[in-house]
Amino acid sequence: MSDNLKDKSVKAFFWVVVDKLGSSTSNFLITIILARLLSPAEFGLLAMVMIFFELASTFIQSGFSFALIREEEISEVDKSTTFIFNLVVAVGCYGLLFAAAPAIANFFSQPMLSSIVRVMGLMLIINALGAIQQTILTHKIDFKSQTKIRFIGVVLSGTIAIVMAYYGWGVWALVAKLLLNEFFSTVLLWVYNSWKLSLVFSWTSFRKLFGFGSRLLAEALIDKFFRQIVQVLIGKFFSVVTLGYYAQANSFTNMAANNFQQAIQKITYPILSKLKSDLIRLKEGYRQVIKMSSFFIVPVMILMGVLAGPLLVVTVGEKWLPATLFLQLLCAAGVTYHLNSINLDLLLVLGRVDLCLRIEIVKKIITGILIVIGIQFGIIGLVISQVISYYIAILINSYYTKKFLDYPIGEQLRDVTSSLVFAVISGLTVALVQITLDLPSLAMLLTGSIGGGGIYLLLHWIFKSDEFRLLLEDLMPRAYKMILKS
Repeated sequence: MSDNLKDKSVKAFFWVVVDKLGSSTSNFLITIILARLLSPAEFGLLAMVMIFFELASTFIQSGFSFALIREEEISEVDKSTTFIFNLVVAVGCYGLLFAAAPAIANFFSQPMLSSIVRVMGLMLIINALGAIQQTILTHKIDFKSQTKIRFIGVVLSGTIAIVMAYYGWGVWALVAKLLLNEFFSTVLLWVYNSWKLSLVFSWTSFRKLFGFGSRLLAEALIDKFFRQIVQVLIGKFFSVVTLGYYAQANSFTNMAANNFQQAIQKITYPILSKLKSDLIRLKEGYRQVIKMSSFFIVPVMILMGVLAGPLLVVTVGEKWLPATLFLQLLCAAGVTYHLNSINLDLLLVLGRVDLCLRIEIVKKIITGILIVIGIQFGIIGLVISQVISYYIAILINSYYTKKFLDYPIGEQLRDVTSSLVFAVISGLTVALVQITLDLPSLAMLLTGSIGGGGIYLLLHWIFKSDEFRLLLEDLMPRAYKMILKS
């Protein structure tokens, strides 16, 4: 990458780190407090309906955000057309969910879900009102404003949710947290971004954007459906309490792996899109992204899996211990999230969304087969099938990375070998200590996380890995200069 783009990358990464230390950490702490105040069944109720909102949100976006971000310049007509389309689709989706709410409640045999769906549906409309503003900020690589907005929204909505949970509002505290977070974030997006709505709709603009976004929409809908289908099956065939345990484990994994993966995509997509005409520089950019993302995410997932029991006891309490195995299995899947995302992003950068859809169909056919096989062995078999599907997905997603960038999965794995090996060594060491010493949960969590992290970094330092050198000699000095300038 050029120095200018690298500076932008470092600046963006700095604000993502601030976001993770601020809003994501705050959100995690709020979730912990809510988990102590509420029951697994109440978390399970919310998890039952999330598939419908994930699909609706994806349909509202329709791939327009990605289409706009990859443009050199976004015209006012494009912005206005996207805003109007998003809002119209959001109102339509809300109407469908409002009408379908009783049927959803009957499907899960949970009458309360009807009211939950109808109230939560409002966040689709609120989100549509702010989506274009967030896209504009992302296109400008302005993550500083987005970090501030997210932090304020998380803290305000989380505080209100905690108060509601304390006074016995139950699952409605969780609903309020989601709904109010969208509301505060949307209001702040309009405050921080100077774009003024012109209410102009252009069919020419729509066809251009939808031409790119339609296949991406289909790919995203398929992906969202299969990501959520496990929760639907657990809610339907097992129990709301079991689903609550799974949902809580999933929230821990998402806090680390999924949030990090989404942050990587948010940063790299607009930046690497500017290199799409230079495949040599694009490959080097992807190589650095894969190396540095693995440097951070792999040890976190491995250590979280090893310390799953103490982590749950210390944070959300002993009543959540049955979620331990779920968390360990999901951490095994979490190791792959960033690799899958980065390989798929290449096709978006190159504008080959047709190929995204093609490989998504192949992956989901395989995932569907694995789910059918896995559920025969109960809830654990179902979750294991989900883990296996992520590892198969790496092989499929990397096919076109090899074809277009000459960067096959074997080369990618060699680039992350040091991080993977050092993380496994630190994880095994912590596991041995955990087996040998009968420490209280808090002591084990602190010893394991600090000791395991220290071993991991020490190994990188001893063997002078490329990742450690890049971090110390390039990224940190750039970040330091950027902080001084600001």
